[in-house]
Amino acid sequence: MIGGNRKKTFGYSDNFFYANEVAEFITGLWRPKSNQPLWVIIPYYTYSIVMFSNGFVYNVCEYLYLKEMLKDIPKLLSYIGMCLTHTLGIIKLSIFVFQHDKLDSIKNRLQHDDFKYASLDENGPSTMFSNEKRFSNYITYWVFVMYGFVGVSAHISAVISLNKALPGNTFEGTNRTCNEFLPYYFLIPFPTKTKNDCILASTFMDLGFATWGWVIACYDGLYMSLLRCYKIQLIIVGHVVRTLRQRCLLKLNLNENTEVMHDEEQPELEQEMYNQLNHTIKHVQLLYGVRDDIEDLVVYVTLIQTLSSLFIFASCLYVASIVPMSSPEFFAQMQFFTCVLIQLSLICWSGNEITVAGESLSRALFESDWFSCSRRFKSSMLITMTRTQRPIILTIGKFTPLTITTLVNVCRGSFSYFAVFKTVK
Repeated sequence: MIGGNRKKTFGYSDNFFYANEVAEFITGLWRPKSNQPLWVIIPYYTYSIVMFSNGFVYNVCEYLYLKEMLKDIPKLLSYIGMCLTHTLGIIKLSIFVFQHDKLDSIKNRLQHDDFKYASLDENGPSTMFSNEKRFSNYITYWVFVMYGFVGVSAHISAVISLNKALPGNTFEGTNRTCNEFLPYYFLIPFPTKTKNDCILASTFMDLGFATWGWVIACYDGLYMSLLRCYKIQLIIVGHVVRTLRQRCLLKLNLNENTEVMHDEEQPELEQEMYNQLNHTIKHVQLLYGVRDDIEDLVVYVTLIQTLSSLFIFASCLYVASIVPMSSPEFFAQMQFFTCVLIQLSLICWSGNEITVAGESLSRALFESDWFSCSRRFKSSMLITMTRTQRPIILTIGKFTPLTITTLVNVCRGSFSYFAVFKTVK
């Protein structure tokens, strides 16, 4: 039902984004094909409606708790960070809903069969592509499981804390409420007079967390996979350009040791070299177009995520510094901090690798065996080298590049805000 069948070319592995589609299927973001039977479509859409209904109700309950949080400024900081995260989840959900066709177009162009190349040895393009796909899938599954673990562990810590502090089955006479035992803050939409009611409220919280955690995991996993697929395509283009003459000799069944002073002496070789160069140039042009589409699709979402991460890092550190280390709240804050840090790190790291891979294109052209090439080949090569001098970068809100340097600056800025929060305590 998911993944689909893609045509294999030159030993390339199937759909690079298979793991992302599995994650979307579990989350409720999968779109059944028109030929799917009703016994598949109806239960799946029912599952999706239940998941996202719970998620939106949880969001409303979270926003309605603002009045209570104004009474406790330290907790208010953590509350705002969580609200920002779940609001960002809604924005990311809208990308899947309203930009689904554009996402599919980007994925298809990154895996276009016209730009798959034969391997000259065991470490050729198909192996590079398959290895990168395997690594990207592992990261996607790991992120998805990690985000789901946040909700499960929050539920476990709440239940343990509740059983430890409340020997009976009711809150009457204890002067305590269910909200005190929940690691995150929201307005519970039903009475919680007993321990079982509180466990039910924790389950409601976990489902809301799972919904938005998985939506965010799907988005982040897909974004990272797009960047990693883009990066490996740049690396493959560089590899193909370096081995251009070998490929042409192999295609024309000429001896690999063939040496000529000028390619014009063998018109077939000169023409094949020129055709192969133009083909790789078209691939590079396609990749530049894909970069622009990815940038337009996520540039402002990435900006919101970066600014939110800056505030979340500072607020989590501050709240964790004023609560007991043995409390569920401390564990929840550190867990939340770690998840957001990993989330931003993966995106910045993948964006940085694109820039590094793009910088190698010009060098790959120069390292190709071009000395005996024709004048038109060299002219095309020089024009392409000039074009590739411009860095391939993704930006955060069109303000700053998406690189490891940005991640470091965000972490430094968050620690500065943390120091400010501690100073004005």
